[in-house]
Amino acid sequence: MKKLLLFFFFAIAASAIQAQNNNMYSLLYYGRPGFFYNVSGLMQQHDGDFILNAFVYEDAGNYMSIPVGNMFYKISPSTYTIIDSLLMADTTQVSCFITRNPRGEGNIRVLFDYQEVCDSTFLRIGHFPDNDLYTNSEEDIVVPLCEGNVYGGAFVDSKGDLILQYFKEIDDVYYDEYAARFDIEGTLKHQALVDENEMWGLGGGLLREFKESPLKYYQWGYAQSYNGPYRNMIVYVADSLFHRNTVIISSILSEEVIDPPFSAVECLDFNYETEIIPIGGDDVLVASKYVSTTIPHLSQIDDEYGVAVAKYDIRTMQKKGYVVFNDYPGGDDNQAACMGLKMMTDGTVYFMYKEQGYPAQSVVIVKMDTDLNLEWKRVCKTEDINMRAPMWHSLLFLNENGQGEEQGIAWAGDGRKAGNNKDGMVCFFLNHDGTVDTNETGIVVRPYAFYPNPVKEQLRMEFSPDVQPAKVELYDLQGRLLRTQDKAFESIDMSRLPSGTYTMRVTLEDGKSYTDKVVKE
Repeated sequence: MKKLLLFFFFAIAASAIQAQNNNMYSLLYYGRPGFFYNVSGLMQQHDGDFILNAFVYEDAGNYMSIPVGNMFYKISPSTYTIIDSLLMADTTQVSCFITRNPRGEGNIRVLFDYQEVCDSTFLRIGHFPDNDLYTNSEEDIVVPLCEGNVYGGAFVDSKGDLILQYFKEIDDVYYDEYAARFDIEGTLKHQALVDENEMWGLGGGLLREFKESPLKYYQWGYAQSYNGPYRNMIVYVADSLFHRNTVIISSILSEEVIDPPFSAVECLDFNYETEIIPIGGDDVLVASKYVSTTIPHLSQIDDEYGVAVAKYDIRTMQKKGYVVFNDYPGGDDNQAACMGLKMMTDGTVYFMYKEQGYPAQSVVIVKMDTDLNLEWKRVCKTEDINMRAPMWHSLLFLNENGQGEEQGIAWAGDGRKAGNNKDGMVCFFLNHDGTVDTNETGIVVRPYAFYPNPVKEQLRMEFSPDVQPAKVELYDLQGRLLRTQDKAFESIDMSRLPSGTYTMRVTLEDGKSYTDKVVKE
């Protein structure tokens, strides 16, 4: 049996805004020196509190780390503080999944529990109430799953069943892939070998629900063949018995012949940061890295990089539209990255990505409809925390008020403090309409993006569609106004300014203003 230990409450570095109109934004950061955190789960209880799960490692030096165990934190979205914590200590990494109990009150915790003494993996299900993270391991439901060790994931579908997907290692290269359906009390309903001796390493997402009626599931991976410079996507759509069909989605968004045999090509670069979600009918949204390049590929100098969201009909395999964010010229190593994609119950969509260029800790939240029309865009910045994508793909969740009414979104991932390089976890909340007041504590939200920073010549500006800029002013560090721009806000010419740090003041037509630091190389 695993040993469960309650951690004492730790000091938390946190900041919050509570605007007068109850609009909410907060970023909560927690980290202990000498430990690393892989965030792998975020869920909201029936009472509105959030549960964050991370696997913790202790730094052993010389690029070595010692597994500690699964750590659980209960977070209040009203006070933005950790109100409870629990460590499930273990010496090996254990895949863990947490969710609300679909059959009643409380929550369930699901683990793939590998026991080396018998070289077998067990399914372990624990039930815990909203008011207490602790469960007695003696009361866990333990079901034999298979011989050997496995890697996998789990979720609860719309029927209230526990759906497992796991990969059993055959050798160092190949895996057998299984899918299984259990009820939450551990009774096996159906199990299937999905792929035998499949080469692992194609990347892609874990099994999730595609349709409630008729019941279908989906997952995705990379195609082996290439179309142009980047990989295509394989989407597997399976029925309720896990029999699946394969759909191929092209990475090519558009292609234009500019001087035969040269072509300008816009592509989605499918990788581990890609996210795909169903949005109704046979339509899906795919978010991934974006590249605009020339074939034959001669140079990266004129390439454009960023992220994009594309809409596909996976029945016809046709692209129905796409939108590009933060496209940026040149082969910058610090490219933009997808960090989450989620559709709300009213049909609106949240997309989160990390900005291209410096500062890398800036992330952008976009709210749009399923036809990719933008409602608003907000840039969330911290002074000293670099936010990274979570261990699994999207951890972008709806934020409810405890009565099922959506207030906005919550996101969790890994973070690192600048200066001391202290690893930790980041969790933040953003309200449904995306409006906040100016924060005085170093955590800022902007209705615009600007890049690159540092800048050599042109500073590019992108404003949210729900705001109108009035003017942009540049000041030196002595407070002297150097220039004012009151039209053509797409770019700010800084080519004639000497190298150094400047203050940029952005004023909107509604009178709100924001200040940012811009570095001229």
